[in-house]
Amino acid sequence: MKNIPIIILLFISQLTFCQKKFDNEKNIENIHDYEIEEISKAIDETTTIFGTLFTPKSGFDKILLIISGTGTISQKAHNYLTAFLLENNIGVFRFDKRGVGKSTGEYNDQAKVYTNDFLEIFSELKKSQTLKNKEIGFLGHSLGGIVSLQAIDKQVKPDFLIQWSAPVGKPRDLLKYQISNGIKNYDKLIVGETTNDKIKTLDYVFELIDKNPNKTAWEIWKVAKKESKKYGINKNSFSNYLMPHKLEEARIDNTKTLENIDFPTLVIIGKDDILVDPIQSKNKLDEIGNSNIEFKEIEGLNHFMTENGIDEMTNEIYNVDLKFKEYLVNWINKQAK
Repeated sequence: MKNIPIIILLFISQLTFCQKKFDNEKNIENIHDYEIEEISKAIDETTTIFGTLFTPKSGFDKILLIISGTGTISQKAHNYLTAFLLENNIGVFRFDKRGVGKSTGEYNDQAKVYTNDFLEIFSELKKSQTLKNKEIGFLGHSLGGIVSLQAIDKQVKPDFLIQWSAPVGKPRDLLKYQISNGIKNYDKLIVGETTNDKIKTLDYVFELIDKNPNKTAWEIWKVAKKESKKYGINKNSFSNYLMPHKLEEARIDNTKTLENIDFPTLVIIGKDDILVDPIQSKNKLDEIGNSNIEFKEIEGLNHFMTENGIDEMTNEIYNVDLKFKEYLVNWINKQAK
């Protein structure tokens, strides 16, 4: 699991060609048993976001929008979950990120860009007559959870919300959790001989960011360059981290959004998640104390709600456990206007 792409702050920009196939893609079985509606929205001259709405042919009243996590993940990755939802009379809308699958443009899933793309494709989806008199829910996985909360900040309100393996509070804190779990993805961002050295550096940088909420990355770097030595921190240990887009991500805090949620919300996570801390998530939600939010931890499952040992580079990583799928369906069916 240590080769899993960084979930939030290490974003890699790359040009991905339209219609490219990925190892995580797989079509839904019995796809012709369902109604299919293609949705697209042009963002700019080079970028168009494509999505697909799948619905049962009759007898459904809820539609779930799936917002994927970090990486070049096409809408076809979540085929197993989509099929299970449809079999249980829940419609599903999925979309390709920019530069992935059918969507054009240069790949970029930084939170700000990804949120804007989601808002744009959702605005187009809402024009569909299929949504009339239906309850609409958002399901955000990992980074997708952050995107769903940022969309809610912009007054886009679902009827219900599911946060799947998504960070609660300040997403930046998962860097320390992942480093403590031996994940090496941050070695070029935060340099240190030991885990404790890296954690100490992050604590220093995060405190400096919080003390200077209006300073740019360059201004914070100039302060850190002068004073870090007296705290026993080498300036080279964080120089690659203090970049503008990383600073923007480090300032995200979804606490107030979760405090203000007034619709049914499920925060669900695997107990064996080594990317997002289940204990911290539960403690933070207890601190928030919003009765509209339910927390669920599932034994024996990881960040993807599969068992450990599955190759995350294949579509099998999205073959989510039956316990997870059944819990989602039962929870969704309990929600009513």
